[in-house]
Amino acid sequence: MSCTLFELAGASPERRFSPYCWRIHLALWLKGINFDAKPWRYNDKPAIAASGQGKVPVLFDNDRVLFESWDIACYLEETYPGPTLFPEGKPQAKAFMDGCNSDFNSAIRWFLLPVIHGLLTPGDQVYFRQSREAQIGCRLEDCGQKADRVQLANVLENYTAKLAGQPFFAGKAPGYSDLSLLGSILWAAATWEDDFLTDSPELLAWRRRLAERFVGLNQYRFCYPL
Repeated sequence: MSCTLFELAGASPERRFSPYCWRIHLALWLKGINFDAKPWRYNDKPAIAASGQGKVPVLFDNDRVLFESWDIACYLEETYPGPTLFPEGKPQAKAFMDGCNSDFNSAIRWFLLPVIHGLLTPGDQVYFRQSREAQIGCRLEDCGQKADRVQLANVLENYTAKLAGQPFFAGKAPGYSDLSLLGSILWAAATWEDDFLTDSPELLAWRRRLAERFVGLNQYRFCYPL
């Protein structure tokens, strides 16, 4: 079996920071699938040309080429045995992921984007600035004007409430809901010096439980211990 995941990396290949790539990296670990995690940068388009598009994650699984994190997760669930990715139910996992994209990722990106720019190769910096400034409608240097710590604290409180004393968002065992949020948290941990979970003890404990399960995280570069 040949399984290769292309995932976004900074100038340092150990600094993997895409939340969407992390979701699939974690899903492969959860399923117990052996795979090769290849660092990919914005200017490496030829490496994933077979996918017919230009973004990662891209998974090459023997003769299959897959992209879009949710589609890859569904493929892994349908194709491979082992622990289910959706103990909470697939519709619930999809709704949780969509919520994470719209609230958590939206709140945290204003803190991260300017920092990420400095962690890229020079060629990737050019692409990153042009593409991200077009998306957000301002210069990277102006992101701080929209970085709202009160909003972020409210988002974190909401996730603490969703955890509701369970060990994992999916229930007794981790599922794709957990991987969705953890992927976004690893996006921050790989790029930003400030551990924003410091004042959220329940979420800190949840992250620690997952870090203990996914020991392969020790191979990668984060700004603080998980």
